[in-house]
Amino acid sequence: MIHIRDGVDIHYEDHCFVAPWRECETVLMIHGIAESGVAWTEWVPPLSAHYRMLRPDLPGFGRSPVPETYSWSAGELADDLIALMDKLGVERFHVVGAKYGGTVSMVLASKAGKRLRSLSLLGAPHKGDGVGAFPKRVSEIGVAGWAGETQRSRLGPEASDAQVDWWTHQLMGKSDARPTMGASGWRAKMQELDKELRAITAPTLVITTEESGLQSVETARGYQEKIPNSRLVVMPGKAYHVAVVRPQECAGQVLEFMASDGT
Repeated sequence: MIHIRDGVDIHYEDHCFVAPWRECETVLMIHGIAESGVAWTEWVPPLSAHYRMLRPDLPGFGRSPVPETYSWSAGELADDLIALMDKLGVERFHVVGAKYGGTVSMVLASKAGKRLRSLSLLGAPHKGDGVGAFPKRVSEIGVAGWAGETQRSRLGPEASDAQVDWWTHQLMGKSDARPTMGASGWRAKMQELDKELRAITAPTLVITTEESGLQSVETARGYQEKIPNSRLVVMPGKAYHVAVVRPQECAGQVLEFMASDGT
């Protein structure tokens, strides 16, 4: 746990299995709504063999305490994550974000400028089409109920029943309702991020699926093309949380991209 500012403390996991005599770049992993850094568990072996991998729990999620006052806007979350890197003494770093964590990553990248070595976005829309009812539904049936209703579309038909059950009851269903409604509510009303996207200077990789229930390939390509020095990878499948349904393939794509300096 690290103190960021008054009322905000962030829990994080720190992994690095690079030979101790070698220098090691840092990767910041940013999870989605009603998740925690645990969502990146299957990414730890491939990434931490080459990079220092930081998995924070966003404020109010996982083991990070719920702040008394917080907006859960992408801007506030981005500022606190930059502050986390400052506290840890990390000047330059890579960022990998999924879903709403990808939206936060976009804003972080526009703020951090040349501090970012690369940016990877997985199933990450930058506006809230179709999610305006989520906060109301969470208030009616709770986080676990909402997660259960939406889990199969999130993970797609290829996810096992065991994975769907774990994501519903052991991860998302344990999340506090206030940050879940705050983050989903902010995403539902957010506007286009054209200015922020065009301000991103880091090499950027966008990964989506052919039949994502959250956004079309055309939508993903539309915002990807606004980011200078970016490219799009389309994977097969319907899951919009591709980072956890195809973790090895996605991690492989991201590792190759980071190693190539985005070229």
